[in-house]
Amino acid sequence: MIDYKIINAYVVTVNSEFLIIENGCVCIENDTIAHICETCDSHDIEAETVIDAQGNLLLPGFINAHTHAGMNIFKGYADDLPLQQWLFDYVFPVEAKFTNRENVKIGSSLALLEMIASGTTCFADMYYFVEETARLCEEIGMRAILSQPIVDFPVADAATPDEALQLCETLMQRFANHHLVQVVPAPHSIYTCSAEYVQKARALANRFNAPLHTHLSETAEEYNNCIEQHAKTPIEYLNDLGCFDGKTIAAHCVYVSENDREILAQKRVCAVNNMQSNLKLVSGVSPVPELLESGVKVCFGTDSVVSNNSLDMYTEIKTAALVHKYRSGNASALGAQQTVFMATRGAAECLGIDHLCGSIEVGKKADLQIVNINQIHVVPLYNIYSHIVYALQGGDVDTVFINGKCVYLHKHFQGIDAFDVMVRAQELANTIIDEMANR
Repeated sequence: MIDYKIINAYVVTVNSEFLIIENGCVCIENDTIAHICETCDSHDIEAETVIDAQGNLLLPGFINAHTHAGMNIFKGYADDLPLQQWLFDYVFPVEAKFTNRENVKIGSSLALLEMIASGTTCFADMYYFVEETARLCEEIGMRAILSQPIVDFPVADAATPDEALQLCETLMQRFANHHLVQVVPAPHSIYTCSAEYVQKARALANRFNAPLHTHLSETAEEYNNCIEQHAKTPIEYLNDLGCFDGKTIAAHCVYVSENDREILAQKRVCAVNNMQSNLKLVSGVSPVPELLESGVKVCFGTDSVVSNNSLDMYTEIKTAALVHKYRSGNASALGAQQTVFMATRGAAECLGIDHLCGSIEVGKKADLQIVNINQIHVVPLYNIYSHIVYALQGGDVDTVFINGKCVYLHKHFQGIDAFDVMVRAQELANTIIDEMANR
């Protein structure tokens, strides 16, 4: 007797052979994929719950490799503005006033629900009050790598960078070997975190054999200022500091020289492409095809909803695939199968969790999404990878499993009142509108 049996599924495994089973059965025991049958002739396997996928797509859950979940309370607060005005006149002031433990809990709750409902089963986050988001992940059942920001000035949850490092170490110890959550240090960027604390964050990460999460070479201003101040690119600067001497998750990587690409490849730094955020803020377009050609591992992230407005990985990967084709002048750049790989197994490799998830294989954790492909906009079917990237949307997701737990069944969240979360978020937004209007 097993826990779940998913039958009549169009199984896209994203395993090393990219096996597709057009009428398959996947069985879940506890938190693990226990059986994969290439036909639905699995009557000898009994299950507590049988889910008939009715020919719909069964896909590994997406991995959103760079987010700021707590900022979901500010979605749509400021848009269509130049970057400096957007940051200094709107985002920084509202964060300073409203970023606290309770509000981060509301924002992260909203973010987790949005991600789950659009097929994301794991995310790498960087925001304050990490413990609140970690508790939500435990409660809801979400897999996460949560990063404690390290900056040189006082922030919402730490008065000094030393306090932030100590908080991070405490949480890394508390969540060591946790079944869903890993906590890691995040020196925010070269313009907010001094060399001393970049190196201290690197040392802390290495003590726990954990990745370090940072923003890297996101804007032309950051790139040019670094060359002016240090006679090095941001990537050369961090490399010389030893920042890459260990597992590294580098968000953005928009401005990257040929030498930078060689450094990233040699040091096995994983680059996270945040296409929609970079477009909206006019930060630029990361040279992803060139990074891949140089041997750099690349995956996708949405960034925050303040600079994206959505955590839907379906729209993210479609935008990325289209823009990189246009930028490179090569219609075959970021092909559909490669793009799906980068959002699933490839992302798991980037985050160092491919032994757990990222593909549908016996022995891996059951992080799965069932997606409705019996719809007008997904018919006819010639190539399932094409549909995943170019036709499907987050709203097509029907059911989601994380770590063997069904957290979203037939478009209904399990064990959490989504309406209550939305009400609390809107009430907070109304307060923000009133108070910020009078500042």
